[in-house]
Amino acid sequence: MTKKRTAGLICLIACMVMIFVFSSQNADISGNLSEGITYKIASLTVKDFETFSYEKQKEIVEGMHFYIRKAAHFSEYALLGIIAFLNSTLYFKKTRTRFFTTLPFCLLYAATDEMHQLFTDGRCGSPVDVMIDFSGAVTGTIFIFIVLTVVNAVKKKHDRSPA
Repeated sequence: MTKKRTAGLICLIACMVMIFVFSSQNADISGNLSEGITYKIASLTVKDFETFSYEKQKEIVEGMHFYIRKAAHFSEYALLGIIAFLNSTLYFKKTRTRFFTTLPFCLLYAATDEMHQLFTDGRCGSPVDVMIDFSGAVTGTIFIFIVLTVVNAVKKKHDRSPA
């Protein structure tokens, strides 16, 4: 196995472990973590947030909390999609094959992640969450495909230009 493939596999496994660890947290730990992050985001994005009463701050955080949690799921799977697609470039030449290995892999991982949550205290699995996770993976995969396409086009143009 080449160094690139080994490094890619390590990154992919690390991302999968990160997702697994977050999914393994019981509802209280997971909720407290995401609520703390939501509070920080609210303090950065809501004008004069610190001057509001505790009750008003709590109301704002509760209103944002659901969306922040879903955005976190979306983002971690976008990262998984990026890393999985980059790995696929080390094994497959055809773009179609890269997509047809990356996307089913991410969908399967999202589905098994939701099943895993069924066995975690206070958590539940949801088909809607599978679709949110998979949407993140699709977005990440398309994003990195576009980035690679642009980078390769610039390289080709640069290689063809006279020195």
